[in-house]
Amino acid sequence: MITKDMKISKLLTEFPQTLEVLVNFSMHFKKLNNKILRKTLASRVNVEQAAGIAGVNLVHLLNELNKSINADNTETINEESTEEKMILTEKPESLKNISEDKIQKMDVRYIIDSGKDPFLEIMTKVKNLKDDEVFHLINSFEPLPLYSVMQGKGFEHWTEKDNNVFNVFFYKNDVNKSEVNVETKASLASPADYENVIELDVRELAPPEPMMKILENISKVDEKTVMVVNHHREPMMLYPKLEERGYTAITNKIDENYFKVVITKKRNV
Repeated sequence: MITKDMKISKLLTEFPQTLEVLVNFSMHFKKLNNKILRKTLASRVNVEQAAGIAGVNLVHLLNELNKSINADNTETINEESTEEKMILTEKPESLKNISEDKIQKMDVRYIIDSGKDPFLEIMTKVKNLKDDEVFHLINSFEPLPLYSVMQGKGFEHWTEKDNNVFNVFFYKNDVNKSEVNVETKASLASPADYENVIELDVRELAPPEPMMKILENISKVDEKTVMVVNHHREPMMLYPKLEERGYTAITNKIDENYFKVVITKKRNV
């Protein structure tokens, strides 16, 4: 049975016939015909998020997907949860008063239309943001999976829709900054604070081997165990995969081609 939590990449791998169902629901899903986008974007988006991005009813989509594989959808879903999640609340004060020179704008519509995944470009832009700057992302759909990634980096977001254009503003308010600083200090606790330390050196490995080696060993990380990875670059694509699995990572640049990544398991709140 196909559920709302199933990743689109898994859906298409196990049930290739569902691509036609997706495209029939929304032309937005035609992007999945692009093998590069399917490999990258689809691995981060589940069925529920895809429905929200395309603006289609989740219940109806799940029903049709399960019909295409001759399965009954017995999952109970609240119809209200399938309504458009983006609620246009009042613009935050911190965004109302900010000057234009403090807003870093990035339009990723052309990158996606060219068949490329803009995630790395987005993360690079975010990495170079100053504390008092705001990141303005322009997209043709609401970037739901990106919200959790940015939240993990201490950002709040405010989204507004203008026809078919989504303007998403990622920002940190004063309270948020102080809370993030506390969390970051906790995340940067010395490996000596843990009973067990797993150290990996992936600097000599070629992609995608570093990520594969990290994910192969990630299950060993728990409340008493920390993983320290010696990497030749900041592993941008690793972050969302760790987020999905309940882990967090803090990366420190040691030298030009030397990054130390400290990976810990998130604590239940």
